[in-house]
Amino acid sequence: MIVIDILQKTIRVAKALFTKSPATKDIRFESMHHPARYRGEHRIDYETCIGCDSCNKICPTHAITMKHLPLKKQNIVPEVNLSICIFCGLCEDVCPTKPKKSIMLSGGRYDMLSGGWHEDQNDFWVHVDIPQSYIDARLEEEEAARVKKELAAKKKAAEAEAKKRAEAGEVPKEIQTGMPDFNKGVEE
Repeated sequence: MIVIDILQKTIRVAKALFTKSPATKDIRFESMHHPARYRGEHRIDYETCIGCDSCNKICPTHAITMKHLPLKKQNIVPEVNLSICIFCGLCEDVCPTKPKKSIMLSGGRYDMLSGGWHEDQNDFWVHVDIPQSYIDARLEEEEAARVKKELAAKKKAAEAEAKKRAEAGEVPKEIQTGMPDFNKGVEE
């Protein structure tokens, strides 16, 4: 009996030595699997973000800070510190942009939750890299809107002045002579 037990154990050990192990990944550097309900790293869409700051206000751990942009409207976008984020998803729930949310828990790197091997804490920030061309285009749009608004205000003021003159009974010089007044605005 003892000899048979020793022989069985020897065969089991020999089999284990010559068969390939199912654990082929080094889990210190690579995750084995992603859980089904894993939320993961934030994804921030700066084009749909309206800069309302609601994600920053609702964050229970204050993991979200707002990055300032050189624009008039939408002058802030969120940045997330993943080393203190608890991945609760409140920022995604409170985001008012529709149909697509500006801040989403997207999956991504699993190593940040499984301990990771990063020496630098800056690796745990989700920074928003906005291309300079996007900022320049937005500044041009804002400048065009400002110029359009100024022209509309000047036109409205001119119409109000013309209406006021018409009520007073003044006839513009152009109508009297049939020629435009080229000296208008030139002081004598």
